[in-house]
Amino acid sequence: MKPQSSYLQRCDECNLTVSVPSELVQQTACCPNCDNVLRSGSRWSLRRCSIIALSILILLPFALTFPLMSIDLLGVPIHATIWGGAWKMATEGYHYTAFMVLLCSVIMPIAFALLVLMIRLQRLIGRRPRFTLIFLTKIQEWVMLDVYLVAVAVAAFKIRDYAALRFDIYISAFIITTILTVLLFIKIDPKRLWQEFYPEYHSLSPDDPSNPTLCPTCEYTFDEKIVDLKGNRRCPRCETNLNVPESVKLQRVWACLIAGTIMMIPANIFPISVTGLAGAISADSLISGVITFISMGSYAVAAIVFIASIAVPVSKVTILFYLLLAIKFRWKHPIHLQMKLLHYVHFVGRWSMLDLFVLALMMSLLERGQILSFSVGEAAFYFGASVFLTMIASANLDSRMLWRIHRINKRSDV
Repeated sequence: MKPQSSYLQRCDECNLTVSVPSELVQQTACCPNCDNVLRSGSRWSLRRCSIIALSILILLPFALTFPLMSIDLLGVPIHATIWGGAWKMATEGYHYTAFMVLLCSVIMPIAFALLVLMIRLQRLIGRRPRFTLIFLTKIQEWVMLDVYLVAVAVAAFKIRDYAALRFDIYISAFIITTILTVLLFIKIDPKRLWQEFYPEYHSLSPDDPSNPTLCPTCEYTFDEKIVDLKGNRRCPRCETNLNVPESVKLQRVWACLIAGTIMMIPANIFPISVTGLAGAISADSLISGVITFISMGSYAVAAIVFIASIAVPVSKVTILFYLLLAIKFRWKHPIHLQMKLLHYVHFVGRWSMLDLFVLALMMSLLERGQILSFSVGEAAFYFGASVFLTMIASANLDSRMLWRIHRINKRSDV
């Protein structure tokens, strides 16, 4: 039987049904309506991705536990490590803040590489990686080694005026690990893996007369009707419940967004860091930290910290509120502008963790009780909680709701 040259695929952003070529070589199939990538032909095989993942796991112990940079304080060398920063936070009593740093800089990078290797192992032993593939797609945005790398540069600018700073040779392991992790993000293709491990779930031909359904988890387009014992319709491939009402989805987004907004209030009022120098204690809030960089003449660093700590969180919350209100009141605003705003929220959300990573590095270098000391302020926990909650809110906002309202408004205008 001759394989079909194309198949039907619903776009997971605008829900349009598109005919996609079965074979793509160094090409990308995009939705003609919203330009969302439906399939990429430039992704790597699972074997090559597993080699990259193994390299990451080999380098991670060096990247996480070996010194990134060091200072000489009264003749005593003090080293900063990723693990040491989170551990110092935890032992000083900031357990929840330490957990947030540890989750994004240690736990999730290790888990991401391990999941890729587990998928490779499951292929070798002939097992189906359903849960492994689901977890792989869920945790990618929580792997923040690239954000931590920028945090290293910001922390270096902060410390250089207090003590002599030098970068250790082991930072090369962290830089290489970060590059490999970003490369693995780009080159691994969960859509193709779902198709390779579950070939019996056939793709629909372009002339299929049915109105197909899209699974938002594994992005499988199908026309079967699979119902569980509770009467919920489920995806035949990954078994995701497809009967979650839009009202419930919106309630989840509203709940996380409102909670995240409330957390932003103490995050901007209370001090986020406390520095002691020769007995003089100074507490810095988010905005006062930016002002300090400006007074030191470090305008580039001040801009980075301002954008990541203040501009991005405020703009993210404002955009999410706008999109939710647009859905509720069915505003007739340009849909492509709304999609650009949603993409902006997805892209910049994780970069707000920059401040917490800088705090962890500073705590690793500057210990309490010395002439030069540093500790985390009350605002750190609230700031981290706000970042986490708004990231969850943006991840749960379904863009297809906006497109559905756009189509309804368009039909009403005709």
